[in-house]
Amino acid sequence: MRIVKLAIISLVVLFLVTYFFSLIIPSTIRVSRAMNIAVSKDSLRAMVTDLRQWHLWNELVENPELTHAQFSQNEFSSDQLQVTSLPSTGDTLKTAWRQQKNAQVLASGFTWEGNDDQLVIQWYFDIKLHWYPWEKFGSIVFDKQMGPPMEKSLGNLKKLLERNP
Repeated sequence: MRIVKLAIISLVVLFLVTYFFSLIIPSTIRVSRAMNIAVSKDSLRAMVTDLRQWHLWNELVENPELTHAQFSQNEFSSDQLQVTSLPSTGDTLKTAWRQQKNAQVLASGFTWEGNDDQLVIQWYFDIKLHWYPWEKFGSIVFDKQMGPPMEKSLGNLKKLLERNP
């Protein structure tokens, strides 16, 4: 009986310690990538805001695992993912990404600034986390999971736009 009590108390203390450490991790994280592109704002805006053009450069929607992909000007949809373009102003585009398997919605967006022929485009995902310790500790790898495809996509966009101004 003493061993069972010790085990229960140890598990409770371990959970509380893990929970308190998880409080250090913020409940909203941002995964972001940026790139310089030598092109006019109008060319960049046309390529980024029209979701029909995303298949030319965006690695996250041109994934072979996505089945029945359909592109329209303001929406991309497949059996696994739906991306919707939200009303935006100026030099920004905001999108909502919904994964069909868990119905989680991620806020994402593109911003670009600079003068014509030398722009900096930033692509970000804002991820809201629950209070669960395992979810917060799991968020540590989001940057490593999402960052490389975002970088490759921005590189594809840069090549595409700088080759065809």
